[in-house]
Amino acid sequence: MIVSVFIRRLKPGATFEDFVHEWEADEGFGVPTRVFSAQSLTDPREIISIGFVAVGAEQLAQWLSAAPASEAVRHERIDTVIESTTLR
Repeated sequence: MIVSVFIRRLKPGATFEDFVHEWEADEGFGVPTRVFSAQSLTDPREIISIGFVAVGAEQLAQWLSAAPASEAVRHERIDTVIESTTLR
């Protein structure tokens, strides 16, 4: 299992609801995935997402190398509401 933590900063004027709307996958992720996202209690512009992907590192690398075009579109949508992303 792969676990990732994304910390994103919303652009001024963007809301958590805007982020969720843009983040949602159109076609699913193609691998068993569960993600929880929430706003920081101390900074409403900070969004914390924790993702659990039920595959090994090799399977994830294969999926990332052949990710569907819908993933690129989804990431472009996300970029309209966030100004930065940190992956841990």
